[in-house]
Amino acid sequence: MKIISKDKISAFLKKYWIGILAAVLVIAVIASSVEIYKEEVLNIDPDIEYKEQSTLYLPSENIDTFNPVISQSQDVYYLSKLIYNSLFTFDEQLNVVPELAYEYTVDTERAYIEVKLKNGVKWHNGKKLTASDVAFTVSAMRAAGTNCPYYNKVKKINSAFAKGNDTVAIYFNNNYNCSLDDLTFPIVPSSQYSSAGAFVAAKDDFKPVGTGQYKYKSYNKKKQLRLTANKNYFGQKADRNITVTLLPDRDLAANMMEINSVTCYVDSSSNRKSSASDRGYQILDIPSNNVEFLVFNTRSSVLAQKDMRKALAYGIDVSKILDNAYMGDGILTDTIYYPNFLGVTDTLKDYSYDLKKAEQLVSSLGFRDVNGDGAKENPQGQKFTLKILVDKKNATRNSAAQIIKNNLDTLGLDAYVESLPRAEYNQAIKRKDFDILVTGFTIEENYDLRNFFNGSNDWGYYNYDLFMKSRELDRLYTPDEYRAKYRELKDALIDELPYYPLCYKKMSLIGVDTFKAEKLPMFNNIYKNCDTWSWSVIVEKNNDEEDKNTLKN
Repeated sequence: MKIISKDKISAFLKKYWIGILAAVLVIAVIASSVEIYKEEVLNIDPDIEYKEQSTLYLPSENIDTFNPVISQSQDVYYLSKLIYNSLFTFDEQLNVVPELAYEYTVDTERAYIEVKLKNGVKWHNGKKLTASDVAFTVSAMRAAGTNCPYYNKVKKINSAFAKGNDTVAIYFNNNYNCSLDDLTFPIVPSSQYSSAGAFVAAKDDFKPVGTGQYKYKSYNKKKQLRLTANKNYFGQKADRNITVTLLPDRDLAANMMEINSVTCYVDSSSNRKSSASDRGYQILDIPSNNVEFLVFNTRSSVLAQKDMRKALAYGIDVSKILDNAYMGDGILTDTIYYPNFLGVTDTLKDYSYDLKKAEQLVSSLGFRDVNGDGAKENPQGQKFTLKILVDKKNATRNSAAQIIKNNLDTLGLDAYVESLPRAEYNQAIKRKDFDILVTGFTIEENYDLRNFFNGSNDWGYYNYDLFMKSRELDRLYTPDEYRAKYRELKDALIDELPYYPLCYKKMSLIGVDTFKAEKLPMFNNIYKNCDTWSWSVIVEKNNDEEDKNTLKN
């Protein structure tokens, strides 16, 4: 190894001392700038650190009973999904996937399903889940009747019985009124009470025992409900516990976040973003089940023609409507079904805004501007107008209707907006007194839309082919078969075009400023994936060196 003498080092320093000093100053400035950037731009205080919390705080109101078979509380409905499991559950595209079910076989024509349960699943009291528990659950829910929030599912079941300890056989009443999504109710233990009737009668002081990711720990009626992570859970185990803060009004959740009594909540109100943003909260958007769409009146002399409906679809700028009327707070879709329903991807290509295609279709139908006034006449040379009907109280839909009118004006079609008070608006719908109806619906998670095609809808639309295809989704099939059935329906629905989707509105998971969510919930399960949620609180660092220097001085 070559050794450099002290004399040479001294000579080097004398010769280059100015450059070395400059380099040291540059490094010092950079280091100082980094600290300033961290403190002033990133708001990272060097004397503050964040400590991750072991408990999530969720809001709730109106807990009548924790018995999931009879509770009318919406909060209990969602919290029960943390405590209990179902035979099947919904994924992010509303596919029905196994939860307690390990494997199953279906007989479509006989409306029969045989389900083998997962092995080793235990109730929170340590007892083993059996097929008898499933049969007992059906009996309890049927006994509760319309007081049961899941009654519309179980009333379709003719019989459910155990075939041994791990297999349950279920027969439905009708092979066109059953599906896997009818088996998404919570399974309750048969050993907790002596009979199904006794279980239904249990209301006060009911302590839930499930198989879920979280289990009941304690409840104070005036303060909170505490759930702990189930360490024996058969699936992905949770790391954090949950405390449910009881509020007289759910709208107080945002205020309670300021004192860390609530960590996060789900909000679908139109002003949720501005309110949360003003407070510095985290806002994570998810699709709701609220669809905004147009109804084309197929009994109208003009819109009875499919190509005219397609021309309007090409001529309406839904992206502009989403941005300007709905303020970007929505998701574009191909149909009125949920975004990417059953995993069938929405392409948004079928009727993307194309004025040229719209004009070609209108011209091919014989509509022309005969007198040169800028508005096209019908093939008989007669003036016509298109009536756009909208509820006067809905400001967003009124804005959308005005954009649609302007789009049609550009297309050379004479249109006007009729904005009516609610009662008159509903009467106009029943009379079919419109060409284009701007409306919206909140749709149940099972997406049974047969009423949209069977003539029983408010506007009287009936289409035999679409009805037959839609009811195939309410039979017993495998997931792949469901997707194939929906693809057929989707193609037919896009071609026939009685309905034109504007957007699916969004809702939001709102959390404290340190809140993080690796996976998001869903409209029908607002605490889904909460095992991936986390948050932190600020704690001041204990700077021992600074304290020592202060004492010395």
